[in-house]
Amino acid sequence: MNIHLFAATLFLLISTGCGIPAQDQNINLKLSNMEVRGEVTEMDFNTSSVSVEVLGCGKQLMSQWGAYGGFNQSFALQPGDMNLLSRNPKFRATVRETFTPSHGQGFLLVEVWPNDRSELIRINNINRLLRRDTLSMGDSMIRSVGDTLPPFALYDQDGDIITTDYFDGSVTVLNFIFTRCSVPEMCPASTMRMKKLQNLAQKTKVPHVRFLSISLDPDFDTPGVLKSYAMAYSLNENNFRLGTARKQVIDDLTRQFGIFRKNVDDMPLDHTMRTMIINSKRQIIYQFPGSHWSAEDFLARLPEGVEG
Repeated sequence: MNIHLFAATLFLLISTGCGIPAQDQNINLKLSNMEVRGEVTEMDFNTSSVSVEVLGCGKQLMSQWGAYGGFNQSFALQPGDMNLLSRNPKFRATVRETFTPSHGQGFLLVEVWPNDRSELIRINNINRLLRRDTLSMGDSMIRSVGDTLPPFALYDQDGDIITTDYFDGSVTVLNFIFTRCSVPEMCPASTMRMKKLQNLAQKTKVPHVRFLSISLDPDFDTPGVLKSYAMAYSLNENNFRLGTARKQVIDDLTRQFGIFRKNVDDMPLDHTMRTMIINSKRQIIYQFPGSHWSAEDFLARLPEGVEG
């Protein structure tokens, strides 16, 4: 073989990376060793499992499976993630080895996120505006009563996108929680108050009321985890959304709303709390620090938000 042709062929093989499509080279670099990108081709709700066309995987999985993508693989799923992938077949997740009675030794998908490219572009564009807005605020400023919400985009418990459009034409009760919170008087108490307020608003027929709880723990609280949380608390999801996003987005939102959080020993997070009423013009009209707010107090203020 001509030495120049051999060199060119060798360069091509190296640059395409063991069968990785050229257009996916940069994407692959962003996948950790046990991460996978894929699209669901078949679901079995009886066994909580899915068949997936693997579109890309991290180095350790590629070594184990013998290829980067272009093949089918079966995975077990948790209930909240089954709901997510039934609505959003394109995903990105972490793979763990597991054992199930129906399939024996196999693989489990955890940390599952929607991964539709067009939706990712939309979310990233909106949250770039949030990042810019956060940087412009200064260290001592937080949003308070009378201020308008910044632009942001989240995924809810069904994997659908929530933007600040969610607040238009309604009055919304907004707070911050996380699902692993084990302190009874903190997130669990706040969620129960939100549920009580939702029930009171329905009974007293307050129109156009919505509820949004944003996770403080995005590393754990994926959409599927939020779905399981909503089901565990028997929340009426018709007008109650739980939102999550990548860490930078949550960092910007907690900074803007004055929510302090940090990692501590024996707890996922230590954090402050704040519950707000947002009117139909995306303005904060009432706020209460801590978790010990009254559902009856908030109920009396909801009509003002609808009219505002």
